Amino acid sequence: MPQGETLIGRSTACHITLEDPLVSRTHARITVADDRATVEDLGSRNGLLVNGERIQGLTSLSDGSRIRVGTQEFVLGCILESQTARKIGQDTGFLCHCAACGLPYPNKMSECPNCGSKDRFEEDTLSGSLPSREAWTLDLVVETLRKARQLARWTDVDRLLRRASDTLDHLLTSGEPVDGQQLDSLADAAVSLSVASGQAEWARWVLGVYASLGLVPGKEVGRELSSLPPAERHSLAPVASRVLESAENLGRAIAEREGLDEMRLLAAGGQ
Repeated sequence: MPQGETLIGRSTACHITLEDPLVSRTHARITVADDRATVEDLGSRNGLLVNGERIQGLTSLSDGSRIRVGTQEFVLGCILESQTARKIGQDTGFLCHCAACGLPYPNKMSECPNCGSKDRFEEDTLSGSLPSREAWTLDLVVETLRKARQLARWTDVDRLLRRASDTLDHLLTSGEPVDGQQLDSLADAAVSLSVASGQAEWARWVLGVYASLGLVPGKEVGRELSSLPPAERHSLAPVASRVLESAENLGRAIAEREGLDEMRLLAAGGQ
C-alpha cells in the first residue's frame, strides 16, 4: 500500500471499491505513515472489524491484522525494509492457498488467518483443486444477498440477483457443479423480492434454474409464491411444469414430494 491514505468503500471515488450493499459509500480509511499503519471507520452503517472485534476510532494495525469490511476481509502483510532488497524469485509478496478453506493468504504467514489451519495446497495440486473465480464470486454474492434480504433492501437484492444470474450462467455453461445450498439461498432472495414487488420475474428465473439442473425447490418456495397476485402466479405455470418434468425424469418424485406438490399447484395455475 502507498504511504498516505487509502479509502475503502462502495463509491468509485475510493481507492478500493467494493460492490457490496453492506459497505458504505466511504466506509474506512487506512493510513500508512513510515512503518506504522492505522485504520479508521468513517461513520459506516455496518461498522468495521479488526481481528474479529468491532472498532471505535483510530486503530493501529500490525502484521497479519484482519480487516473486515462488509463481507470482504483484508489481511495486512508487513514487509521489512531489508526484505525489499531480496532478489526477484524469492517468496516476498507471494500468496499460498489454505488446504482447509481454500482461501489465499500471504506465503510468509505461518497459518491461515481465516481458519487457523497450517496446511497448504502444494503447488502441483492447485490446478483443479480450488474453486473457480465464478464459484468464488457466487459465494460472496450469496452471502451478501442474505444480509440484504434480511434488511429488506430490495434495490440491492435486485442488483445482486442480476450479478448472481450472470455468474450462474457462466457456471452452467462451463459445466461446473452448482452448490444446492447456494441455489436455495438464491431462491429465498428471488422469491422474497418477487413477493415484495408483486412481480414474478425473479421467481420465474430461479425456478428455471432448478428445472435446468433437475432439482426441486423446497416447499416454502411454492407456499410463499402463492401470495403473488393471481396473474403473476399463473405466469409461473409453464416453468413449474418444467420443474416437474425434469424432476420426474430423474426419479425425484418421491424423495422431494412436498416441494413437488407445491410445484404441481403452481403448474395448475395456483388453484
